[in-house]
Amino acid sequence: MNTITLTSDLVLYAILAGLLGAGAMWAGMRLIERAGPPTGGMVVAVGSLLTRSREKALPMGIAVYLFSAVVFGLLYTVLMQLVGLTAWPQAFFAGAGFGFFHGLVVSLALTWIVSDNHPLTEFRKATPLVFLSHFAGHIVFGAVVGLVISIAPL
Repeated sequence: MNTITLTSDLVLYAILAGLLGAGAMWAGMRLIERAGPPTGGMVVAVGSLLTRSREKALPMGIAVYLFSAVVFGLLYTVLMQLVGLTAWPQAFFAGAGFGFFHGLVVSLALTWIVSDNHPLTEFRKATPLVFLSHFAGHIVFGAVVGLVISIAPL
């Protein structure tokens, strides 16, 4: 297998892993958020952070969420390749570990910085449940990326 084929396969599987991870992350976050009062959803919160409007938030939020999923799917995959953790179960646990640290940073930033400065009042209160859903969602994202990469024929 030549380098170009290997690289294009790696990119395609990384994109697939990122998108599947995004779907699993969204589902996991929704399940956790059902335990408390409605939060409006992460996608709408991200979109309204950029558009400063709830009406225009959903399309922008979806675009940013999917773009981020692809970028982080690629980043996690490249990191797993660099450290040689692409086989089962190492890739699964490496992805979950990357998600753990990524989720910790995002969740802390969300609760300490973003929530107080969000343009919409409904997203200015970051509860422990919001922290937990983002934290767990990122771990799920990483685990799914690791799972996909571990079964990809690279």
